[in-house]
Amino acid sequence: MYYLKPAWLNHSDGQKHFEVYSVHVHPDGTRLASGGLDAKVRIWSTAAIYDSMHTRADANGINSNESNDKRKHRQRQLCSMSTHSGAVTVVRFSPSGRYLASGSDDQVILVWERDDEGYDLPKREFGAQGETDTEKWTVRRRCVGHDNDVQDLAWAPDSSILVSVGLDSGIIIWSGVTFERIKRLDIHQSHVKGITFDPANRYFATASDDRTIKIVRYHRTSGTDMTFSIDTTVSAPFEGSPLTTYFRRCSWSPDGSHIAAANATNGPVATVAIVNRGLWDSEINLIGHEGPVEVCAFSPRMFSKAKGSKQLVTVIACAGQDRALSVWNTSNPRPIVVSQNMAEKAITDLAWAPDGQRLFASSLDGSILVCVFEEGDLGYIILAEENEKQLAKYGGGRETMNFPESVDQLALEELSAKNELEGSKIRIENSMKSASGMDISSAAASKPITVNVTVKDTSENSSPAQPLEAPSSQRLTQKVSITKEGRKRVTPLLLSGSGLASSSSQPVPVLSNTVTSVANAQEYSDPSTRLPVGGISSLVLGNKRKFVADATVDSKTNASIRPSILSPATSLSQVRLSTPKVKSILVADDHLPLLFEVRNGNGGEKEPTRLTLQRRGRLLWSNYIAKTVVLITGNKRFLAAACEDATIYIYSSTGRVLVSSIVLDSTPAFLDSAGTFLLCLTSTGLLHTWNISSRMALHAPVSVAPILDSAVYTDSMLHNAPSITKCSVTVTGSAIVTLDNGEGYTYSASMLSWQRVSEPWWAVASQYWDSSGMYSSGNAVSMIERRTDEEVKRSGKGRFLQRLVKSAMMRDGYEGIETAVSISHLENRIEAATLLGSQTELKTYMIIYAQRLAEEGLTDRLEELFKMLLGSAGVIDEETVSHDTLLCGLNKQDLLKEVIVTVGKYREVQHITVPYARLLGVLDGTMTEN
Repeated sequence: MYYLKPAWLNHSDGQKHFEVYSVHVHPDGTRLASGGLDAKVRIWSTAAIYDSMHTRADANGINSNESNDKRKHRQRQLCSMSTHSGAVTVVRFSPSGRYLASGSDDQVILVWERDDEGYDLPKREFGAQGETDTEKWTVRRRCVGHDNDVQDLAWAPDSSILVSVGLDSGIIIWSGVTFERIKRLDIHQSHVKGITFDPANRYFATASDDRTIKIVRYHRTSGTDMTFSIDTTVSAPFEGSPLTTYFRRCSWSPDGSHIAAANATNGPVATVAIVNRGLWDSEINLIGHEGPVEVCAFSPRMFSKAKGSKQLVTVIACAGQDRALSVWNTSNPRPIVVSQNMAEKAITDLAWAPDGQRLFASSLDGSILVCVFEEGDLGYIILAEENEKQLAKYGGGRETMNFPESVDQLALEELSAKNELEGSKIRIENSMKSASGMDISSAAASKPITVNVTVKDTSENSSPAQPLEAPSSQRLTQKVSITKEGRKRVTPLLLSGSGLASSSSQPVPVLSNTVTSVANAQEYSDPSTRLPVGGISSLVLGNKRKFVADATVDSKTNASIRPSILSPATSLSQVRLSTPKVKSILVADDHLPLLFEVRNGNGGEKEPTRLTLQRRGRLLWSNYIAKTVVLITGNKRFLAAACEDATIYIYSSTGRVLVSSIVLDSTPAFLDSAGTFLLCLTSTGLLHTWNISSRMALHAPVSVAPILDSAVYTDSMLHNAPSITKCSVTVTGSAIVTLDNGEGYTYSASMLSWQRVSEPWWAVASQYWDSSGMYSSGNAVSMIERRTDEEVKRSGKGRFLQRLVKSAMMRDGYEGIETAVSISHLENRIEAATLLGSQTELKTYMIIYAQRLAEEGLTDRLEELFKMLLGSAGVIDEETVSHDTLLCGLNKQDLLKEVIVTVGKYREVQHITVPYARLLGVLDGTMTEN
């Protein structure tokens, strides 16, 4: 074992060293990421770091496979990113290796992705220190949700979710695919400073200054829906822990059996507590440090004590404020090695290389060092397959199966199996008595055989499940087999074929999926394009689900039969959109602290649908309708529920019916609300927008067929049929429709036409396109462009189109393509903000546009802008502002003053700006008559 401490491996600006707070190694072992006080995220080449080891070997006369010249010219720092505005406290690569997440005390989490094309690498400035970047890492997503410093991050083993913790005492779960916020947990009473994931993908643990560790169980219910629950709280090892540590970075062992918890105490002694899985107790303490331990990290590989030995051990490294590093394994009560004075200041983070033989450490003294272990120092690495076998007992990698996680669970299974065996004996005896002609009705009446079935609803607001009496006296049995490894395996029993009486009057438990938010992606059925068997004239407008006839009704009873009705809307419509699938429970909790919940019945009078509104768990009102609800939306002003029979029910926040149920042409496909406006897009492609406050429609029902046709004929190439991915309404009542090709549309009621307000072309060629989303204001135009950017990235066409643009710039006649497209993009933004009524965006884009025109010296276009803002009359009357002097609710002349002040510094256009400045009184503060 020896240490490497390259002099260049630090966060330095050439004059001083900055504190390094975090390090992490890429899953392929080729890159090291670090973050520090200089607000930079740096990517280093691990091969260049290991060159120090080869240099030492060469000095000892040991030959190397690579020449000295090749190692001498190897790139050391691959990339340096300075997007954060504060110190970078944590960096973590995703297990898939695709992303790098960084957290900072600027309260922001950035998700980085490497640009494989390597375009536009920054050039080295004259006199700058260090090497130029050879890799380009771009911000894939900017995650904002914490109210204070972000202290730690962790990815799920399958990279499906990212969890962040911080000094705001909050835990935020982000999607590992879209990086949208899934949920926030406020379960700690103080700063949260550590997070680690169970390698079996069942739990994650968080460590806090409230002197506890919370074990959180997570479960994926269906699709992207997930549930989170606190399994237990561990507090005993931390009762006397100090609150002066900057981190509490814990770690989970690679076999899933233990959690190493930093900053624990055993009396007055600083220790690392080892928490056992399942029982969650702590009987083992690692004692060997003189000061508080802030970070501990398990090696990702397991070891055997000797070659061929079956005794497996795990290895853990610990460090903290005493500047010492200790390395332990589970077979030895004493540490393998303790290295004192590893750094001049406290050690902040530890990261193992994927091979489990190299350990990186960062320190507040600004340095990063490497501990290199030789074969046999820690033991002998076992095969990865053996490691997976050890992890399999906790269900690692098999999400669809449940495994026992403690001895108590195994004892409970044995007790259940014993009870099952006794029940089988009773059934056999009863069947033998019945076969012999003995009357057992009295015995069955005196001792009824019941099966207690507990159904657990994953909904947060569900009531406790009640035991249900079995609908039949026949018990269900399961076959128990023994595997080669000696484990018991229970064969799954198919309930539908178990012999339960379908005509029983007893209630049957029904499992339902929970929709966590109405904003989540809905499940849609395939649009039907087939005609019924009887031809077009037999098409009936009604419920598409099968109706189960009541068996008690006599077939000879006279009943009125509704004649077949042809639906012109469905049969003659140019558009067929998919409709949302019916779900048992729908929940809309975006309008916090209110929670709007719908529990669907069977859509009839016997079992109506229940609608409830709750405030922080307290029921405000409930209502019932004999319809099946497919979509819900709402805000503080009103709530709306769209039904399968093409009707919409609208209620106030107190439960009062605001509008009689609206009858539409077909089943709703999209439903959204904002302010006083409600939008609905039906399956036949008709868009409706209402102002619920004034009970008026903003426009007649309009078809989306034109925008779908427009998307098909974008060029001469063949395309798949376009589809609508998102449909929403703004607070000003403007409808926004986004297609899967990235194009965004809105309907202009004044012009009675659809208008395209966003398209992928701007994302490819405009210099003002914000691909990172860092400058998105959250208003209408920026929201549409973010959706366009998401669709472009999803389709993977962005980089291909960028290459085409860059190659076109080299041709004759295309030299100014970026400038022309960028100016057109700004003009499109201005018109879109005007159309959507976004005053803030209109003002911002107008000033940026005028400044760009002044920079380019486009005087004619700038003067045209001035005349448009001045108004047709050319005279300013502050007492009465006519309609001509208003633009999107803003005073044109006030906006013109700000534009003139902004571009007044450009001398090339001053001959145009000065006359308008005099007219508006900008120069002397008075208004000059025309």
